[in-house]
Amino acid sequence: MKIEDSLLDNPAFPVLVRDIAELHNVGIKIIIVPGTRKSIDRQLAAYGLKSEFKDGIRLTSEDALPLVEQASLGAAQRILSHLTANGINGIQGNWVQARSTGVVNGVDYMRTGKIERIEKSIIEKLLQEGFIPILPPIGWNKLGHAYNISSTELATEFSHYFSVGKLFFIGEEDGLNSALDINQAAEILKKHKKLPFAQREYLENAIRACRYGVKRVHWLSGIAASILQEVFSSRGSGTMVYANEYWNLRPAAINDIPDMLRIMQSYVERKLLVSRSQEDIEAKLSDYVVYAVDSAIHACGALHAYENKCFEVAAIAVGANYRDAGIGEAVVNFLIEKAKKLKAKKLFLLTTQASDWFYTLGFKNGTINDLPKSKRETYNHSRNSKIMVIEV
Repeated sequence: MKIEDSLLDNPAFPVLVRDIAELHNVGIKIIIVPGTRKSIDRQLAAYGLKSEFKDGIRLTSEDALPLVEQASLGAAQRILSHLTANGINGIQGNWVQARSTGVVNGVDYMRTGKIERIEKSIIEKLLQEGFIPILPPIGWNKLGHAYNISSTELATEFSHYFSVGKLFFIGEEDGLNSALDINQAAEILKKHKKLPFAQREYLENAIRACRYGVKRVHWLSGIAASILQEVFSSRGSGTMVYANEYWNLRPAAINDIPDMLRIMQSYVERKLLVSRSQEDIEAKLSDYVVYAVDSAIHACGALHAYENKCFEVAAIAVGANYRDAGIGEAVVNFLIEKAKKLKAKKLFLLTTQASDWFYTLGFKNGTINDLPKSKRETYNHSRNSKIMVIEV
């Protein structure tokens, strides 16, 4: 949950925290990111400082940074105090690694940063021990230098690290009062170029979260809405953006092959994939799936069948503009689910440079003995691909 600090002084805020406590008490694991814009504005004003903004992003100066830290940590502490009043163990900490945004299009973002990494293992342990982690939107680099980061992006980024059931953006106002799939949300962004920054930011991050695997993203009022209703129903108030993990995956068709080859080409050039011809793909076309948006192909993958119910995940490739959107994961997960439906006894893949990525999807190191006999006989020893397997 991202909770805007504008709610902290609202008489309804204790009701929101009580609902969060009830969710926690029934076993739902919760992570909270406080929004801090109002707190920072107030802190800077008290010292006679003002911030400049670029496209809705605060340009954080060296002079402003200590005050930004104080305001952000203060907002987190206030939420922590309310949780304590409800008998809940909250805990805040510096579990976000960040880097400088730097100079973009001539604009120096100074001490405004971008999220580099979240300490997943620490937060997982805290969740298992019954804590609600609270993460103020401050990140630190490896030298201990702090950066002001976006609370909306931070809340969304958890969807990349954890299996998030629902993501909430909670403020004083409802969203657009509608349920949107990510196609519809993208269409709103495309048609309405002059949306207020907050609306655009929430919709963009809702789409990104859905592509990371979140089923539903809720943007709603913490004053008027019931969080309990939002969690336990498929539709509540405010705006809901939703997606099926496989929303735009479909079987490949003959006409898709040129685009598939185009997407694969950069992987072939980097020796991540073996070269395939149009005839190679056409011969096994029924094995392939594509990720398509408005008839444009942005990713592909294949599931090849072997003897004894063995299947190979192969030809995973994602277009350059979509590689950070979680689409590769969706393709692989789809193929794993397809193998399960086909009663697979073993699922394997070969890779030269992507083993770390496949580890995150549940694959483990295998040996040549894990390959079916026909695959062992054609294994390219000079390429020396790593063999990986997953239980199905």
